[in-house]
Amino acid sequence: MEQLSEQKKLRPWMGFIAQAGFLILFLTAGAWMQRNYGIPGLVMSELMFLVVSVGYCLIRRIKLKEMFPVKKITMCDFFGTVILAAAAFLLALLCVGISLAVLPKSYRSDVEGLSEYLYGSMNLPVMIAVVAVLPAICEEAMERGCVLSHFRSIKKDWVIILIMGLFFGVMHWSPLRFLNTAMLGAMLSYLMVKKNNILLPMILHFCNNFVSVILGYLGQMITTGQSTNLNDVNMVQLLGSYLFLSCAAPVLIVTAVMLLDKEHHKPVRFAIAGTISGLMFFSGVTIMTFCSLANGPVR
Repeated sequence: MEQLSEQKKLRPWMGFIAQAGFLILFLTAGAWMQRNYGIPGLVMSELMFLVVSVGYCLIRRIKLKEMFPVKKITMCDFFGTVILAAAAFLLALLCVGISLAVLPKSYRSDVEGLSEYLYGSMNLPVMIAVVAVLPAICEEAMERGCVLSHFRSIKKDWVIILIMGLFFGVMHWSPLRFLNTAMLGAMLSYLMVKKNNILLPMILHFCNNFVSVILGYLGQMITTGQSTNLNDVNMVQLLGSYLFLSCAAPVLIVTAVMLLDKEHHKPVRFAIAGTISGLMFFSGVTIMTFCSLANGPVR
């Protein structure tokens, strides 16, 4: 990955300290704001990340344009990012399925609490601004800008991507959402590592949250006044359905990578991705069929 002109000021070990500092800030000041002020507190906590990230950059006397690089977006970069966002959303379904199957009761309370917090007090335009736009700007400035800049000296790109993915998962402070957010964090970091343009992870982050907001909002409208009991759902069968629905993700990822990094693209990757997609498809169908025969359909 491209290094800063003064990379010696930001070493990898400092990145771990910076991430720990942001996590502590989130669990103290951020949690206090959200607990006492609700949605306005959520907005303040997001803006806090942005202000602290920029402030840290100024204090360390790092060029803003290097820590938060903004470049012209080509058509290939844009469509590659959008396709990667589609793959991330599909894989998120699979991550949710795995989490539900492993820890169903805890996951239910986590999701229900989050849903009530977000959808119970905001209309759709405000929700898009708070849940999709703000995190895409503020969290990316923090993670892909401030924190990731400490790891630019690492020669292996996959190491940076892995570290930043784990950081993003931990930062959400939920064991039940860790798999989903870590996967998303890795994809966001891949874009930053390969293209060194913070606008691209911001676009992916926005697309991911925007789709989640729209689907969640529509789901709330459909289920308003209806009783939904997750205890009646066969979680293994649900995992099978998510495997089926997300089977296109590997092919989408290879397509996105081809657009974003043409120089290193290898056609054989499509064969590998197609094989994995096929396995996901047939595994999902098999699980759903077996559960349907053994226990009846999902109610």
